[in-house]
Amino acid sequence: MAAMHTPETLEAKECANCGATDGLGKCSRCHSAYFCSVKCQKAYWPFHKDICRRNDFADALEATEPKFARWMRKHGKQAVLRDDEVDRLERAGKATSGFSRQEVMESMYGRANPIPLQPSYTAEERLAVAHRDEDEAVARRAVTDRERRWASVEIPPALGVSTTAYKWKQNQTFVEIYFQLPTNLPTRAVVVSIEPRRLHVSLDGADKLSGELLKEVDVDGSTWFVSDGLLHIHLLKRNRRGHYDDGCTNNDTFWTSVLYKAPANESLALPVGNTGYAIVPTEYFSSEYEFDGGPNAHAYKKRGKAIKAR
Repeated sequence: MAAMHTPETLEAKECANCGATDGLGKCSRCHSAYFCSVKCQKAYWPFHKDICRRNDFADALEATEPKFARWMRKHGKQAVLRDDEVDRLERAGKATSGFSRQEVMESMYGRANPIPLQPSYTAEERLAVAHRDEDEAVARRAVTDRERRWASVEIPPALGVSTTAYKWKQNQTFVEIYFQLPTNLPTRAVVVSIEPRRLHVSLDGADKLSGELLKEVDVDGSTWFVSDGLLHIHLLKRNRRGHYDDGCTNNDTFWTSVLYKAPANESLALPVGNTGYAIVPTEYFSSEYEFDGGPNAHAYKKRGKAIKAR
């Protein structure tokens, strides 16, 4: 307290940024720094922001006791307690019952240095907040689960392609195509038409894949279904291992794309050998196959019908 009564030494007023002494103005927040212009204040802010603090107690005393207010700002004091107030705080700190030290401090200078109160909500408001948080959590989990399921569809680099619109892969019997469906899209908004040489896929009225197939498929052995936010399409190759067309070999059962004349980002690029023919990757010949196309095709078809009937 002795420092309060020592003669005040007036410091020279100058711009904290450029040192100018004319046309100075105080920082409206801390009242301790001077600037000659807004430009200088903005330029010096990165250095000034760490020490720039409001002092509500000093602001309240500025009009009546400017010298005391300047002293408080200079020394970073937020409040000054009288001797009886100090004694009261000490007693509250040692007491085993009654008001706590924190409660006494808040009652003394809560107005000059306000301390935010804890938020207070009614039971209805707390219930509404809980419901909102639960709905948001469910939505986040749904998006996360859908993304996880979509990422779990792995496409072997030599046997398929992953595009921004869909993924497709193949084995020696089937061509499998996958689409990620928008959230909350009803099943009736999914339209799939499979013909021997054409495929049409529409989601909520927008065409996603439509055109002539690269090769012919067996419509009776092909199917599609929706599961876990994904559209699965399984096309049974008509020319496949064990069911070759006349004059064809297993090389001819390989698909380089789903649609005829598909863009490069949806197609497989095969190297060309010395004979001038494309070389089918060796991974294809060790992939799964069904001689009759029956067991897998029948299982896919039963699953698709069961899901559509739900």
